[in-house]
Amino acid sequence: MMYVDEIATPALLVDRMKLLQNIGLMAEKARQNNVELRPHIKTHKCLEIGRLQRGEGAKGITVSTPGEAHAFIDGGFSDITLAFPPTPDKIPVLLDIAEQASLKIIVDNASVVAELDSRCSEAKTELDVLLKVDCGYHRCGVNPTKRVALSLARKISKAQHLHFRGILTHAGHAYDATTVEEIAKVAKEEQETMIKFADLLLENSLTPEVVSIGSTPTCMIAEGFMKGITEIRPGNYVFFDATQVALGLCRLADCALTVLASVVSVQKNHVVIDAGATAFSQDTGATHIIPEKTFGVVLADQSTSSPAKGVQIVSLSQEHGKIRFSGKSDLEPFKLGDRLRIIPNHSCLTANLFSQYFVVEGGQAKTVWPIQRHRFSNKMNNSQ
Repeated sequence: MMYVDEIATPALLVDRMKLLQNIGLMAEKARQNNVELRPHIKTHKCLEIGRLQRGEGAKGITVSTPGEAHAFIDGGFSDITLAFPPTPDKIPVLLDIAEQASLKIIVDNASVVAELDSRCSEAKTELDVLLKVDCGYHRCGVNPTKRVALSLARKISKAQHLHFRGILTHAGHAYDATTVEEIAKVAKEEQETMIKFADLLLENSLTPEVVSIGSTPTCMIAEGFMKGITEIRPGNYVFFDATQVALGLCRLADCALTVLASVVSVQKNHVVIDAGATAFSQDTGATHIIPEKTFGVVLADQSTSSPAKGVQIVSLSQEHGKIRFSGKSDLEPFKLGDRLRIIPNHSCLTANLFSQYFVVEGGQAKTVWPIQRHRFSNKMNNSQ
């Protein structure tokens, strides 16, 4: 245990009480609406946080990479959805994961279905498959209004070594909204799209056991979930960030993740901190709502959740962050060595840039939790 003022900067801090509050909030929403919570752990990549989510009732976890899956299997997790379309070279790794845990994968392409079935046949094993549905984000997924969607579901169902388990979508376009009303509209359309397609599948003798939706904005804004939605997969909610605040989904006081940085240079019109793009990424946040480009919200002091007035992180290089003042600032002037706590624009990207969290309560760091940034399988594709 140490005091926050003793931590070398830049450092990533997690407010334990806010973290627990956020985890409990989403878990309770899932319970009240009778849906399963399968949180996306790409946000935190931390076994300790995953265990807290599981302790609050999370049925399983969602991951983005085989490396995340392996790390969490090693940490005792056994129910995993890999919510990222596979390429043929990753199939040996998927089969390896499926030998160690209950695994569901997603597909949106007929050719990969044939390849999966063939490779499962060779390995004398089977895989559970979800069909990825495009509910309006237009990134991945099949258009549920087109015949190809039903055809692909049939193809999965008829494959000898694959099990069609249901459908999954992600309403990532909620982040493009400018008002909570627009987010609510996206959330409603996300659910309606999935229920309509699930009904179509049932009419064609295809039973979607899983009807999975996700994104922190749509899960936060939805007052409830329609009958037929079986699970939700939010991720960012454990920490929140400046983008979620700008979208109107939480308060700064709810944000559990901050970057601790030190002033390393004091110039006439600006100061420089020891946290740059390798701490914050280059995510400029919700610029469609707040036009002024900034790379995080500087807090007025280390013990509050109030934004510092007239303080803006205007640019980042690899290790440097440049802060300027506009008008009257409640932090000016800075001195060399002054410490700042900054809420990042995108907590998921920020967490991925660090190797550990300092878990803080009050002014003390109670413990340190590792971040599982990289984990590689030694299963290689030797079929070429």
